[in-house]
Amino acid sequence: MKNRILLIEDNEETANMVKDYLAGEGFEVCSFRDGKTVMESALDFGQYALALIDLMLPDMNGFEIIKNVRKLSTVPIIIITARDGDADKALGLNLGADDYVVKPFSLIELTARIRANIRRAGTGCNRMENAIIKIRDLEIDAARHCVRCLGKTVDLTPTEFDILYLLAKHPGQAFSKERLYELIWKEPYWGNENVLNTHINRLRLKLRDMAGADTVYIKTLWGIGYKMEEF
Repeated sequence: MKNRILLIEDNEETANMVKDYLAGEGFEVCSFRDGKTVMESALDFGQYALALIDLMLPDMNGFEIIKNVRKLSTVPIIIITARDGDADKALGLNLGADDYVVKPFSLIELTARIRANIRRAGTGCNRMENAIIKIRDLEIDAARHCVRCLGKTVDLTPTEFDILYLLAKHPGQAFSKERLYELIWKEPYWGNENVLNTHINRLRLKLRDMAGADTVYIKTLWGIGYKMEEF
């Protein structure tokens, strides 16, 4: 499972190029050309280490597939897109994707992003300790990779969990965007503000849905970054 990749890409040339290259890098790639087939196949997404999803598909756009996958699994998702606009990237990330690459992309970069996302999902900061952190109505269980708010489970992706866990371990401590990105993504920041901001916003929305609009766990420090509020 750790080396099995789900690829949803309708362009045959691109799909074959990605599949052949990743095979040479030790990955097993299961390829689909349309979203309908994926959704009707009743795939067990837990059998995959990561999903690569093209946004431009003939029958169902990638946004719909991401939404459907996220209802069933927290498998890391990387968007493959020819759309270079921030709005499309933000929408994909808001729907639950973890990262994106823009066509035409470097296969070396794609492989590096795949490895980074798989590593983060399997060996992120949340796997390093077994502590249970309690902050107001939040309970964060690292060993079980579980977050509960007011007694109800909060459904987080591995990236969202890692961000929350890191901030919660250091309540009141300010993290610059650059430092937070490098600690979570395990790669240089390079100004990837859109990716980080979208994950933070999505995490806040999930916590707000549970705790109520008046409860703010993660505070923005303008010009600096973020911190977990001390209650």
